[in-house]
Amino acid sequence: MPGNRFSGQSYSGNATIAGKSVTIDITSHAIQAISEHRYPILAELELYFSCLVRKQVRFLELKQADHITTGYTRVLPGLFASFRAVCTKECKIADVSAKPPVETMPVKQPGLFVPDWLKIDFRAGEWLGEYGFERTP
Repeated sequence: MPGNRFSGQSYSGNATIAGKSVTIDITSHAIQAISEHRYPILAELELYFSCLVRKQVRFLELKQADHITTGYTRVLPGLFASFRAVCTKECKIADVSAKPPVETMPVKQPGLFVPDWLKIDFRAGEWLGEYGFERTP
């Protein structure tokens, strides 16, 4: 697991996301930011299919309580995680000046695409996240 961008680990555990156990490491800076944040934070593990495949962790505020029970996994008080596969409607990257619009991609077995690990940090007022897959021999 790459860890060069992340400070010391404060929490390490597992959470079940879309039916798959994911190892989650959260730094002490992120734990502090979560405790001071007004709203819960959602770490959305996004897998983007288009002309290429991109993986990223998006951090969103959950401002409405009903969102907390909508398929999100509680990792810690104030921190939830989810998995979302998305795709673009068209693959014309040169024609798009900003981010192309995406839509949630229906996945019959999302657990096959959910990563094995997630790392979360908070530095200089910004959330940092990365995830990956274990290699199997």
